[in-house]
Amino acid sequence: MMLRLCVALLAALAAWGVPPSRAESVMDRVARTGVLDAGTRADAIPLAFRGPDNNLQGLAVDILREIAARLEIELGRPVKLNLLAITPVNRIELIENGTIAIECGITTPTWDREKRVDFSVPFFENGTRVLAFRNAARSLGDLGSKRIGAIRGSSTLGILRANLPVATVVEIPDMEVGIELLLKGELDGLANIGVVLRALIENLEVKNQLLLLPRSGALDWESTACMLPQDDSRWRDFVNRVLFDLLDGIDQFRGAYSDLYERWLGPQGPIYYPLDDQVSRRLAEGLMWLP
Repeated sequence: MMLRLCVALLAALAAWGVPPSRAESVMDRVARTGVLDAGTRADAIPLAFRGPDNNLQGLAVDILREIAARLEIELGRPVKLNLLAITPVNRIELIENGTIAIECGITTPTWDREKRVDFSVPFFENGTRVLAFRNAARSLGDLGSKRIGAIRGSSTLGILRANLPVATVVEIPDMEVGIELLLKGELDGLANIGVVLRALIENLEVKNQLLLLPRSGALDWESTACMLPQDDSRWRDFVNRVLFDLLDGIDQFRGAYSDLYERWLGPQGPIYYPLDDQVSRRLAEGLMWLP
């Protein structure tokens, strides 16, 4: 559903003929300064997180590096990628006030967000699920009116309230706090996209006592896209061209994106989460509107 929404947002903007902003384009600013200010998450393994050296890394970070590398070629000058760790609460404001020119992490396109920012085509998709202890819940029905945590400012909050209206939704600042509260018994469940939840418990001693609900499928499917300043079509088109090139061949499990995916979600990555046929086809469909 979220993938179709993202494509619909892009198509609608083109149809409405949204006028370009008179402000300096991101492309012109980077050409002038040689710096691309970008934001990403620090708590979303394997998409965007801090490694042992405290540097930001992950699939989304590699995509930002690819965008910066392509900018160097496009502009004919060195470009420094300046990465800033952002949160779901401040990410839109940082785009709006020009602190960052792009955010790639685990942001889902929504109509409410589209009122303030633009989005690229999707580069990832996964389903929203709930992490819980086996002795507390074996199915979604067992969650009842229990306490389920979700990150403040995330689209997960709305998904939980729509699918589990009786549950008590608890807003948390980040996943580190969320897993701590779950382990202490102060939360009965923790919600996010499944891949982030899986990565979160990978090295926990109690891993085998936890499970993801629903056991198959998801509460909803969320597409992940890069967030961009509004009304800067030159910058948005450039980012989409880079993503198009990376994702080329994804429906056949080949190409640059497949290599990046394998690095972070393959057998040698921080979590093994194979790319399945359904998701690869959804990502390919997200490129169909491009010439």
